[in-house]
Amino acid sequence: MVKGAIFLVGLVLFHCWVAMAEAEHLRYKDPKQPLNSRIKDLLDRMTLEEKIGQMVQIERSVASAEVMNKYFIGKICFIKNLPFKLDFQKYFLVHI
Repeated sequence: MVKGAIFLVGLVLFHCWVAMAEAEHLRYKDPKQPLNSRIKDLLDRMTLEEKIGQMVQIERSVASAEVMNKYFIGKICFIKNLPFKLDFQKYFLVHI
């Protein structure tokens, strides 16, 4: 009885180990990997639609959760109707 239980536990542990060994290594999430390697891994995993979506910036008035998810939108523009002029160089030099 005890030998059977030990065998069963060993079998379960073996299957867990095999599953972990076969799990896909997400290089882009591993901070120990070189930056170029992480970038290449992420870009290789992305579809063309996802890549285009990350480069698109839409006005916030048309941004909804559905649009953001459907088109993989990367940025929302919040500065269209500001009541003042924003000096981008000064702003970004201070806030980076």
